[in-house]
Amino acid sequence: MLRPDTHNSDGFYAELTKRNSGLITAATQARLRSIRVVVAGCGSTGGAAVLPLARTGATRFLLADPDTFDLSNLNRQNATVADIGRNKATVAAEHVLAVNPHADVEVLTGGIRTDAVASLLTPHDIVIDAIDVTSVSGIAAKQALHRAAADGRRPVITAYDIAGCQLIEVFDYRNGGSPLAGRADDKTSPEDVLAALIPPTALPEEILPIVAGGSVAPDSGFPQLAMTAQLFGALVVPVVLRLVDHQPMPARIRVDLFGVTAPPRARLLRRARTLAKLPFVWFAARRSAAK
Repeated sequence: MLRPDTHNSDGFYAELTKRNSGLITAATQARLRSIRVVVAGCGSTGGAAVLPLARTGATRFLLADPDTFDLSNLNRQNATVADIGRNKATVAAEHVLAVNPHADVEVLTGGIRTDAVASLLTPHDIVIDAIDVTSVSGIAAKQALHRAAADGRRPVITAYDIAGCQLIEVFDYRNGGSPLAGRADDKTSPEDVLAALIPPTALPEEILPIVAGGSVAPDSGFPQLAMTAQLFGALVVPVVLRLVDHQPMPARIRVDLFGVTAPPRARLLRRARTLAKLPFVWFAARRSAAK
């Protein structure tokens, strides 16, 4: 078997990315190679983003996550039984280096610290915000990350895997703007933050009973699927490429996998049912939160 020359970084990179030729310009490829990708949260969506970007030609990463893998993560995250108990950022770094041993990968096993995030970001960063906001510390880390990115005018890509729907929002702070568009400034509870950041019309039909309250067992966590988390790995690549080229793009991208795979008539009915149910779901969720 012919083995690559791993000692010559330029030659290795040229061979790794040569099948991109004709689809990604040489100038875009060079820009992708030069920027640093900061991944805050290396679980479901953040973990899915790392390898597609490395395979496409990103070579500089800062990976941050304080959490370790457990068995329930294996239904959707890029880990195996051998990784249970290991730090998520460390495992993601190993995946990058297994593809490109010349990659420059920094790991923060303590995650994003609110008192240090401003000093982490550089002018060459694109940030992927995949921070879990089911805890007060996660909310504080997300808010601090966006404040630092807004102050430093760095773009941030956020991702939410909601049942079969992948929702992406791009905050291109290079053009100015308030952190998280000001929507989560005074929010401290997970329910309020998610309600502020995820528009009700983005929710897919199958998640509505869960949002309304009472459908999740206390020990099972919020339901998530591999197909939705892994979809972010595919979508993040063109988003990053457009950012490095300063090309326009939608501020919000939504792909509903259960919807797009349904026949056209069923898809329309599904969407109509979802929109019709939203007022009742909102009322039920508010009543449940008030109890």
